[in-house]
Amino acid sequence: MDYKNLINKLEESKHLISMTPLDKIVEIGFTSGMNQDSFVLDLCCGYGEMLKVWHQAFGIKGIGVDICKEFIDEGKILLKHENIDDISLIEADVLNWKSDKKFDYVCLSGEDFGGFERTIQLLEQYVKPNGKLIIGTRFSKVESPPMELIEFEGETLSLRSINEIVRKFDYFITSMASDTDAEWERYIMWSARRHLENLRNNPNDENCQDWCEKWYTSYFGFRRKYEGYVLLVIEKL
Repeated sequence: MDYKNLINKLEESKHLISMTPLDKIVEIGFTSGMNQDSFVLDLCCGYGEMLKVWHQAFGIKGIGVDICKEFIDEGKILLKHENIDDISLIEADVLNWKSDKKFDYVCLSGEDFGGFERTIQLLEQYVKPNGKLIIGTRFSKVESPPMELIEFEGETLSLRSINEIVRKFDYFITSMASDTDAEWERYIMWSARRHLENLRNNPNDENCQDWCEKWYTSYFGFRRKYEGYVLLVIEKL
């Protein structure tokens, strides 16, 4: 086994807050036509890792926006370490942040601001004519998800329902990449380490304790079986 290569892959994905495998994120960029002229906006960008990956693979330029100071500060350090100055990260609430710039690609992964339709409407504010939207979203693996999933996550659409909404807005899905159990595990355990660190520093944080109980019960109880995650590229008719 090539242990050094394995460790390098683990290091590369350490700051990737996604259930989409790293190689599939690169594939999404390739199949959707990203290149050195592409200007990409990533809302709720986390550490800005998707932008960094696409920059390194295709030479894109971009802006990432996230409300979490920890993510933005760490992401800027990572970009500086890689000598990347074509990616800018901004600490802001994406619902209040505004820009007059238009982008070739507008992304939002893993967050839900009022449902899938609202997500499309939010991204459309920033996309150029003939630009593309990239949406990472949860989906139910069954048409009628269990009530526990709905109570924990809120709206949980099937892929069929997601496609119906995409078509309602006159878009077509032109690229997609699904999750894997391994990526879910990486994401859930990344969260576990963050929760554990917080509880070690704040042992009386009852809100965090309650959240951890719901988080793990939901994943091991029903999310793993009934919930998936997919990264979609959609293009206007």
